[in-house]
Amino acid sequence: MSELLKKIKIDLTNAMKREVEFRKMNIRSGENYEWNKSIIEFSRAIISMFPEIGVKPDKASDSDTIRLLKKYINMEKTRQLYVGKHLTESDVVGISSSELNKLVSDKMNELGEKLISPKIEIAMSYLPKSLSEDELIQWIKDNVDFSQFKNKMQAMKIIMSAHEGLDGNIAKQVLLKHF
Repeated sequence: MSELLKKIKIDLTNAMKREVEFRKMNIRSGENYEWNKSIIEFSRAIISMFPEIGVKPDKASDSDTIRLLKKYINMEKTRQLYVGKHLTESDVVGISSSELNKLVSDKMNELGEKLISPKIEIAMSYLPKSLSEDELIQWIKDNVDFSQFKNKMQAMKIIMSAHEGLDGNIAKQVLLKHF
């Protein structure tokens, strides 16, 4: 089982125990209560998403879990676009799915870090921390022998497998720009 998924399940168990304590104390609101509720909802959503990728949770790898975390974050950000009224029904009526996808993507890029919720923060906390561009350049210099490849882009597989969760576009840009 994925180590990330194990951590998510442990955090779910702990959040459910805290929920019981909140109920015993008759607490049904507040920042801590809402955060705990978000942990439970997020964890259950991630666990329920594994059938979408054809993997049973107990057979999942960390890369499967990371893929679902990114998908979940994207879904939550899309939801936030509508909840925050950054997109309205009049914006989307009558446009094709490809136009809608572009509109959603453009809005997400425009809003950037402003598009956040407790569930997004929680999901992002499980993603591996990205390397800075300088750290990635140094790692490539230390670990990749380009003489083994006909084309420098063939090093992508080594880079991506060593840095699970790294954005492939960032790795590609670094390779094209610096090597």
